Amino acid sequence: MSSAADGLREGAEKGFVSSFDGVLRIECTEDGSSLWIDGRGDSPSVSEKAPPELEGRFCLWRGEVPVLRSVLLGQRKLETALMAGQLKISGDMAVMARLELGEPT
Repeated sequence: MSSAADGLREGAEKGFVSSFDGVLRIECTEDGSSLWIDGRGDSPSVSEKAPPELEGRFCLWRGEVPVLRSVLLGQRKLETALMAGQLKISGDMAVMARLELGEPT
């Protein structure tokens, strides 16, 4: 993994605390590196490789590492990053409706 995405992994591991019955790819615009978050199991898993049985359906987040990391860690609202044009979201938008970032409830 690139040094740009090292902090992103930590943010993803802390940010996704509940399963969300979907797959999310987070892509760094600085160098194109990416992480996959598989929320289909009991707890989300973070990997550099696409999860098995993906079937082409996933949600994609693209942005700079500082923006992505701050959203994942709850330091910045997702909506604010979207409206500022610093975060782009595409793909399976149904995943977005099921996401919960932060501490489990």
